[in-house]
Amino acid sequence: MTSKESALLAQMQDLGYSNGMIVTAMRILGQSKAAQDDALLYLYDEQPSESQFIDYVASLCVGKNQIELP
Repeated sequence: MTSKESALLAQMQDLGYSNGMIVTAMRILGQSKAAQDDALLYLYDEQPSESQFIDYVASLCVGKNQIELP
């Protein structure tokens, strides 16, 4: 696990996200370093609820944000 992935994991745990959501988000975000950067900033800046973060990750997957996943 990279330091960035560790930071993502710690932030999601600190925000009280469920384990299932954390595992799913880590698998999705692990596909793109740019997505990891963006998600980490989003978590720090916005401190979203789990539901808001799910919507955010879903928007990455459908291309509503400017990060491309392979």
